[in-house]
Amino acid sequence: MSRTLATLVGFVLLVATPTAGAQQVGPQDLDRILERADQLLEKAKASYEEARSKSSVSAFVDAGFKLEEARIKYIVLQEIGSPEKQKIATDRLRAINQLAKLIHDGTVAISGTPVESSTPKPADPAPAKEPAPDAAPVAPTPDVDVTKRAPVPDPAKQKDAEKLLKELFKDQYAKKAPADRRALARQLLAQAAKSQDDPAGLWVLYREAQDVAVQAGEAKIALEAIEATARSFDVDSMVLRNASLTALGKTAKVPEDFAILAAATGELVDDYVRADEFDAAEKMAVLELQYARKSNNIALATRTLARSREVSEGKLLYTAMKSVLETLAKTPDDPAANLEIGRFLCFVKGSWDLGLRFVVKGSDPVLKPLAEKELSLPVQPAERTAVADAWIDLADKEKSALRKGRLQAHARGIYESALPDATGLLKAKIEKRLETLGPAPTSGAGPAAGSVDLLKGVNPAKDAVLGDWTCDGKTLTCTRRTINARIQIPYIPPDEYDLTMVVERKEGMEALGIGFARGSTQWIIAIDGWGAGATGISTVDGRMGDGNETTHRGQVLTNGKVSTLVCTVRKDGVTMTADGKKITEYKGSFDRLGNLGNLTMPNAKSLYVVSYDSVYVITKYTLTPVSGQGKPLR
Repeated sequence: MSRTLATLVGFVLLVATPTAGAQQVGPQDLDRILERADQLLEKAKASYEEARSKSSVSAFVDAGFKLEEARIKYIVLQEIGSPEKQKIATDRLRAINQLAKLIHDGTVAISGTPVESSTPKPADPAPAKEPAPDAAPVAPTPDVDVTKRAPVPDPAKQKDAEKLLKELFKDQYAKKAPADRRALARQLLAQAAKSQDDPAGLWVLYREAQDVAVQAGEAKIALEAIEATARSFDVDSMVLRNASLTALGKTAKVPEDFAILAAATGELVDDYVRADEFDAAEKMAVLELQYARKSNNIALATRTLARSREVSEGKLLYTAMKSVLETLAKTPDDPAANLEIGRFLCFVKGSWDLGLRFVVKGSDPVLKPLAEKELSLPVQPAERTAVADAWIDLADKEKSALRKGRLQAHARGIYESALPDATGLLKAKIEKRLETLGPAPTSGAGPAAGSVDLLKGVNPAKDAVLGDWTCDGKTLTCTRRTINARIQIPYIPPDEYDLTMVVERKEGMEALGIGFARGSTQWIIAIDGWGAGATGISTVDGRMGDGNETTHRGQVLTNGKVSTLVCTVRKDGVTMTADGKKITEYKGSFDRLGNLGNLTMPNAKSLYVVSYDSVYVITKYTLTPVSGQGKPLR
């Protein structure tokens, strides 16, 4: 039996009870570990499907917890199992990494917040609406068993499919300009969406889309193709992303290109850390830092350097954790092992929702009751503040910069969740604590600043242009059906940004308009306009959203159901997703965009919201800067 773990960390196997002596893991133990791991993986898949069907954050967290328990067991098998069990574990871990990303992405699509940084008092939105058949030219996310994805097609079948593909797109392949390459990559993805029943053709389409996108220096399209590949085929998306991001660095030319690559590479580093692949994370963190420095963004490079050091520290701490993993694989209820893995997940990886579930199975007299208190989801602001205070007390005693930062970041999130409901002296205390902690740090090449809660600044008495609106700082409501009811959001956005909105249509069947601005240009994305028959940007070259290149046919929102809309504004265009599905996209000059003449705003540079003969309730409306500086109007 391989003793890789022993040579790495010189471990002595802990036992199920504190009084028992050390013991070795025998073949029967490994059989039981594999059996339990497989059972947990099946339960994680079932929880994931439930989470998808119900759009439930808590169900996604439950799936992630089961998956983490399974991962621990497979890692141990990969290290000390027989060759046969090592191969099984490696295959299962590849599937686990893919499912972990689906769980992570599903959580973000619903809440706009990764599971690692979620705070108490979560609320599960109502089930999300299934996308319309023509939602996007990219292959849809299918119901897929990540342990039974298709194998990579036989090389001979790939060759035949490639020959047919090159004949079909002969004219497009002949064009070599970057814009033509980007167009071809998009066409290949669109064809892939229609070729789901042809495994060899599908594989070649995705592969070619990746290659062509890399040639064009188009990171976004290349990564879309990779993720689509990993949904259908038994491949490791992180390996493919690693190769593409490395190759894209050779075609990048301007600082903006390197900033995009730094952001994408930072996301891959995060995924490697989530998967406990610290060697790969450390190498990609070095590449991320190179890209950040070439972006000529000093703040970005500084943040990336700090994160690179955190990854290296995390790698050392993970190596020291491996003996604990073996104990936990064999004895899932061992208090000491649960405490250590919980501390690692919370304090090193920042996976608080998962880590606290291990901590409560431990016996630490401080951490166990604190974890139990937080997991009970206290409602009162004073109770939540007390939990945050306790984490700050631990942070003050922590010597590791990584662990101290994780503790402070978690406490900050709890304080922020308690602030809207706090009053008087408690509110003043929380505000002082937040001021002392400072703004939330960003991970790697993420946004240049923390998110802005746009609802807090809205005052209908000052901002409503037409219609009846109410806003208490947490919920913005158009209370009466009025044609072209609209309200200005007192904020001038930066040059590039993301908008996240959680919205529900209560009455009517007409459009919600999300009003954007960039410089002196304003425009809207009209969602479910024209009798709930179309969604699109108004206007593009003077053409309405129901008849231009951004038009999406079919209903997006469902009355009585909560949906999460995520919009991105970049220098090269605009995109919008609804519940994780891309709905509309625009690429090109902002000179082509314009506002409708009957929807003018008092400030021609501000954001705004339009409700056309419908009643909408908005419970989240945040802006995350990407580049540039936003400005409140008051």
